[in-house]
Amino acid sequence: MKQNDRNFLWKRMAKKKNTGSQEVTMAPKVRKAWRRRLGEADYQEMMVECNSEAMALLVKTAGGWVYCYNNWEHEKMTGFGQKAIRNQSLKTVLGEAYYQVYEKNADWCRESGETILFKGTACWNGEIRERMCRMTPVENDAQDFIVVTELNTKVLKDWMAKNHLATTRFDQMFQTHTATMLLIEPESGRIVDANPAALAFYGYSLEELKTMTIDQINTLSQAAVHDLRQQALAGRQQYFLLPHRLKSGAIRMVDVHASPLELDGQQYLFSVITDATEREQNAAALYREKELHKTTMDAIHDGVITTDAEGNISYLNPAAEQASGWQIGEVQGKPFDAIFPICHEYTREPLIGLLAQVLENGQGQEITVPTVLFNKEGMMIPIETSLAPIRAQNGTISGVVMVFRDITLSREKKRRIEYLSYHDALTGLYNRRFYEQYFSQKEIKLIHPMAFVMGDVNGLKMTNDVFGHAIGDLLLESIAKTIKVGAGSRNQVIRWGGDEFMIVMPGSDLKDAERLVKRIKEQLTDICINGTIEASVSFGMALKKSRDDEPGAVLKKAEEMMYQIKLLESKSMRGTTINALLAALDEKKAETKAHTMRLSDHVMKLADLLALNVEAKNRLILLTMLHDIGKVGIPDHILGKPGSLTDEEWQIMQTHSEIGYRIATNVPELHVVTEEILHHHEKWDGSGYPSGLSGEKIPLNSRILAVVDAYDVMTHDQVYQPARSHEDAIRELREQAGSQFDPRLVERFINQLSHW
Repeated sequence: MKQNDRNFLWKRMAKKKNTGSQEVTMAPKVRKAWRRRLGEADYQEMMVECNSEAMALLVKTAGGWVYCYNNWEHEKMTGFGQKAIRNQSLKTVLGEAYYQVYEKNADWCRESGETILFKGTACWNGEIRERMCRMTPVENDAQDFIVVTELNTKVLKDWMAKNHLATTRFDQMFQTHTATMLLIEPESGRIVDANPAALAFYGYSLEELKTMTIDQINTLSQAAVHDLRQQALAGRQQYFLLPHRLKSGAIRMVDVHASPLELDGQQYLFSVITDATEREQNAAALYREKELHKTTMDAIHDGVITTDAEGNISYLNPAAEQASGWQIGEVQGKPFDAIFPICHEYTREPLIGLLAQVLENGQGQEITVPTVLFNKEGMMIPIETSLAPIRAQNGTISGVVMVFRDITLSREKKRRIEYLSYHDALTGLYNRRFYEQYFSQKEIKLIHPMAFVMGDVNGLKMTNDVFGHAIGDLLLESIAKTIKVGAGSRNQVIRWGGDEFMIVMPGSDLKDAERLVKRIKEQLTDICINGTIEASVSFGMALKKSRDDEPGAVLKKAEEMMYQIKLLESKSMRGTTINALLAALDEKKAETKAHTMRLSDHVMKLADLLALNVEAKNRLILLTMLHDIGKVGIPDHILGKPGSLTDEEWQIMQTHSEIGYRIATNVPELHVVTEEILHHHEKWDGSGYPSGLSGEKIPLNSRILAVVDAYDVMTHDQVYQPARSHEDAIRELREQAGSQFDPRLVERFINQLSHW
């Protein structure tokens, strides 16, 4: 740079220079202009010249270190200009007593190749000055150069004084603040320092904490804690909620506010820590309470709607959403009265002001009038409802809660219960309770004339025993329907008992009753259950002639007449029943007519050999016809099973003798063979069923039938086995004589067969 340019630049930049340790700055336009004018090398020289620190360039020669260049600040400080300082030794510029420190450090800087700092002393212009010096080696293949920068110690001392004040203030705050504070090395997590509040909180001494890392306190994983430190160091996150373990082993939730802090050129993380355990526990308890409240509201079947203090909707539970058709997001914040109009069920008049009244006086309301709510689709829902105030912690009313229940189903259930309480479940007719309620009315008691008709189903018990209660119920239902249709809407039909019906005919006399009974009997002839069971009902009637006649006495007369008629009809009914049973047995293919005829022939011949009287022979023939009558109660899949029966199926099959016994008991003409029917499967050795009788305790006719029936079954095809030869059957009978069969009867039967 030319001397004129240098002088011009000094004068121009003198106004721009700072008095501190910072470099002189130039506006970007000025910097670019000088680069164009001076060139790159001159620009660099200008930057050196304008530096606020004294700078000089030393070069190593055979005679030692000498100056070859200095800038304007160095010239002002030493009094040596650029020309004057060139080739001057350190001793000449610094003085005899002070140059050796510079020389020694210059040699070390050249050898180490590193920048060094040291405190030096020089005598310039007759004044001894202390300076902080920085020597930086300059790479050059030809010679060894060192840049020497003289730092103004006064400025440095001022800066250090200010820094000391800030450090002192920080230290005082760090030591005296009640908040827990830690100073942490970011990369390793080592705890550098801790204030007394931290020692008290964690329970460690300062010496113990300084040997630990924050990973040993934070219960998160080491990798997670390291990641959090890096986020805090980079300024991406400064607040953390973390679990810290105390020396006692207790875990505390803490708020950590961490920010980077530079001390003595070193980066640290300064963490301010606050115990948040109680707050978090309270928050968790509040959350659990809210969740419990929400779970409860979600689980109950009653609808719940809440409002704020202005009457605007704030919450609907799922039951309220389902009943109303509204979702909470659709109505939240909207006026309650506009969304949920509540009206009187019968007048449809709105019940105005219910919500406002609760908000005003703080008193709950139980709505007792029949009430309806209109849902989203405008449909009417009958409800039971109540309203209550919601109070804030200070006692003020913050809203209203309405609890309501859709009573549509409960009303239907109530109606159903009322219906069942006055109706028979099987037939749908009125029951005896209805009769009592009906005649508890004074106006009903005064009605006359009033005819009473009593009806009793014939043969119901036998039908239940033979065909099962399902068939018996079907018979009752058919009869009840016929009587109900025949009686018409004017008369009341009541199921009085298991097989009894009553017809109450207000304003009718006995002639009306006779015509009604005749019509019903004609209609009953159309009923035929299971193809064989015909409906038969015996009717009796009586008349309430005046208002003074008691209904109970008239009813009794009707019952007496009914029983008299039943006796007259019973004989023909029994014959019909026996025929129906035989037809049912034939329908099941349990006994064929050919089998019955063969048995009859065999037993009569055997009876002649045994010299039985006529009465015994008649019973034997009747037993032969009806011994398996109980099979009408055995399921078809068991009777017709081609293979062996299971244990369970065999137990069911064995019940047919008991079923036959119950059937015969219900028919007086069959009483003479009830015992023979019951025991026709007993065995001579007592191993048979159902009673385990043995020997001559078994009725004779039952023993005779057992031998003959076994022979006929063996010698003819069955669904479960093919026919065996006569010889095999005889052999089997002899093998079982004395165990299954009466041995005397077996031999007589075999002898009888040999004469055929």
